[in-house]
Amino acid sequence: MNVAVMIKLVPNTETKFEIDNGKVNENGFKYFINPYDEFAVEQAVQFKESFGGKVTLITLFKESPEAERELRKMLAIGADEVIYLKQENYRGDRPGANAKVLAETLKELSPDLIIGGVQGIDYYQMATLPMIAQKLGLPHVASATKLECNGNELTAHRQVEGGVQIMKINMPAVITCQKDMNVVRRAALKDIMASKRKPIEYREITSTETIDMENVEDSLPPTRGGGTIIEGETAEQKVDELIRLLREEAKII
Repeated sequence: MNVAVMIKLVPNTETKFEIDNGKVNENGFKYFINPYDEFAVEQAVQFKESFGGKVTLITLFKESPEAERELRKMLAIGADEVIYLKQENYRGDRPGANAKVLAETLKELSPDLIIGGVQGIDYYQMATLPMIAQKLGLPHVASATKLECNGNELTAHRQVEGGVQIMKINMPAVITCQKDMNVVRRAALKDIMASKRKPIEYREITSTETIDMENVEDSLPPTRGGGTIIEGETAEQKVDELIRLLREEAKII
């Protein structure tokens, strides 16, 4: 089974966000692998171990000194190779344009399974892989929490309100993964060393026309004000004062 895993690089959760003139200042950002995509890599490696084949990681991103280091972490847990699509003006909030580029690369590979995280933790759009499925004319199951393979058929479990939905689809197919799908393994030292010899193919990608919405302005949440200390000599007096404030100033009772 040949599996293509879509990898998105997102700002590290410890990154400090600053807004300059209504736009996010990305200078100094640190990036890492989107956590949902790690579950997709683990599932792909499990399928390779069970059925043979190859796991190819595909990422679309700008030039970044951190990208190779992060991608080799995924090679260390069992992926075989990386196709790194470098785009100078890459943005993570353009799923339409990004899906177009990724779909063209996937046409060359013709994998049995295309898998990735349910969403990126930067923009939470949940859109790129469904768009890829539409462009390639493939069936798609979103938010899978369990995935099984029997021959050319996949069985996907997904959580729905009040229960579990079980779906069967034939490969090739597109699957997006939820965090409960598996436990991502820790790479052994020998696998980390071996990952340094695995190939990363770099391809320069020009910008593409997009139908995505324009990000007009960014802003941080308003600064929270300080709390109010309620005065009173007894608990009863403090409760009475609290009720007065809620009724007369906050006007919520």
